This record gives sequence, C-alpha cells and structure tokens, in this order.
Amino acid sequence: MKSLIWFVAAICMATTFSPAHAQAPTNYANTEIKNASGDAMLLGHCDIALLKQGTFQQWFVPGFTSYQPDSSITRFLQPLLKGKVIEIFLGTWCGDSRREVPRMLKMLESSGYDIQKVKLVFVSNAADMYKQSPQHEETGKNIKRVPTLIVYSQQTEIGRIIEYPVVSLEKDLLSILKGEKYVPNYNQLR
Repeated sequence: MKSLIWFVAAICMATTFSPAHAQAPTNYANTEIKNASGDAMLLGHCDIALLKQGTFQQWFVPGFTSYQPDSSITRFLQPLLKGKVIEIFLGTWCGDSRREVPRMLKMLESSGYDIQKVKLVFVSNAADMYKQSPQHEETGKNIKRVPTLIVYSQQTEIGRIIEYPVVSLEKDLLSILKGEKYVPNYNQLR
C-alpha cells in the first residue's frame, strides 16, 4: 500500500512540474489592486497595455522610450528569437522590475520580437503572497527575484535573466539563445 501511495505521489509531481505544465496558458487576469501601502499594483497575467496607462506609465513609458538597445547585437538576436516563447515575472512595486522590464521589452521589440506575445506575470509583495500571482504561474519555476525573464524553446526552458543582466541584456540574451554557458545572477538560489 505504501508503494502505491509513493507511486501516485510521484506521478502527481511529475505531471505537475513537467515542461508542458510550465507553459500552461492562463487567461489575462488584468488585476489592479492597492497594496498595503496604498499603491496601485498589478497582479497575475496582465496585458502589456496596462503598463502604458495609469500610475504605471510614469515609470514604464520613460524607461521604454529612453532605452537604446545595442543594435550591433539585436540584429543577431532576431533570427534566434524565432519560435521562442518569453515569459517575464515582475512586480510593479519592485524597483528592479521598474528599471529592467521596460528595457527588456524595448530590446525584444528592437530585435523584431512581437512584445505582445511576451507573457507578463505580475507577482505580489504582500507577506502572504510574496512573489506569487493569484493564478500561481510561478509554481515550479523558482521565482526568487524579480524581474525574471525566462526563454523557452519547444516548451523547455533554455535560460533566464534574473533581476538584472550579467553583462548586458542584449549580450546575456544572445548567450542564452546561442546555447552558450550562461550563469544568471542569483543562480545559487535556484
């Protein structure tokens, strides 16, 4: 009986953390709430358009428009990004997310990637939901720091940029896409 219970538990864990589960689509939540400090915060899988309005535009729009991606590298990214899926976990309350996510999206757009296809998952800073989203898209993905940009190829993670780039966004992403040895910041937390 014990072996049957362990077998069922192992099957449940294997299906819960499979690459196919990692890419399970979730509907847009587009949830805006007020956090404990009274600041507006987005939660869950949200449309990029929400960053271009309300209080979020105050940091997103200037960060996006002022960033100048390295065109000597983005031209090499374009063909390598074909067929890849990008997911970014972030917090609208997080200074690193406010700085890096507009840059990440501008770099992707400059590389010919349709940024409307980037899955943005907004996590909470509340004590009982810290770095979690209401639909729990972070489950099994070791989201310890935000922002975290994850690149998938055929539903398998091929690399991630954690919190900020090691060299530059463009060079880090190029290393990931070329399959070179790339160790993100905070890799020891994974």
